[in-house]
Amino acid sequence: MKRVLLPLLSLLLLASCGQREMNICAATYNVRYDAAADATNGDSWAERKGDVAKLILDHDFDIVGTQEADNKQMPELAELLPEYDYIYHPYGKDQKFHNCVTFYKRDKYELLDEGTFWYSPTPDVASFGWDATDYRLCNWGKFRDKATGREFFYFNSHLYWRLEEARAKSGAVLVEKIREIAGEEPVIAVGDYNSRPESPQVKDILALMNDAYAVSETTPAGSFDTDLGGGNFIGPADGRIDFIFTSNNIRVKDYTVVEDKRANGHYPSDHLPIVCNLVVE
Repeated sequence: MKRVLLPLLSLLLLASCGQREMNICAATYNVRYDAAADATNGDSWAERKGDVAKLILDHDFDIVGTQEADNKQMPELAELLPEYDYIYHPYGKDQKFHNCVTFYKRDKYELLDEGTFWYSPTPDVASFGWDATDYRLCNWGKFRDKATGREFFYFNSHLYWRLEEARAKSGAVLVEKIREIAGEEPVIAVGDYNSRPESPQVKDILALMNDAYAVSETTPAGSFDTDLGGGNFIGPADGRIDFIFTSNNIRVKDYTVVEDKRANGHYPSDHLPIVCNLVVE
């Protein structure tokens, strides 16, 4: 009898371990590109990059989707984050300047798959969307948590900013691609959406996903707004345009807009990052 029960007990324990909760410290952060004009007030990338990395390390992000940083900044930031690997895709007018980059802790996660789609009527091919004047996209990754064996998807986006049609139609593209790529699997979708909560594109996303701010189990902390304005490193923020969205099988334990400043009293970027502690059940 014991010989039969022991293997059975072992199988039950393994099954139980495989179903353990998965905890993720997830963030989104628009990292201002290296603009020559920023050096005038002490906000050049050379002066800011250490503080951007320090913020990520101090708050111990497990995974963070960044937007906007240019091709020079990306490897320099990676050098300052030795615990992290990353996936990325460039975008902008010539698809060679800005980048959506997702940094993730290599000792915690295994990358299983990745891909990119564009915010346009033809999302599977590189293309401008509607009235947009440059490429805008979402780069996504499928990850396995090494401690639990569980898997999740991370979608990192930067929507078009200036004209309305491209933004208004992008939410439906994100929803369609999440359904196609991730199905019923846990999904975290982050980014700079250049959109207010009441916009039609955010409402389209909320038909499938939850706004982490709205479903946080504790009172959201920090600023409500996240947009300091292009090239403004002092504030105040005006507008909540950066988001973390989560699928229904993810609990949001908390929601914080990080307001860490540099020694000169300026923020490290012209957006404030968001971080949430999440539980995949």
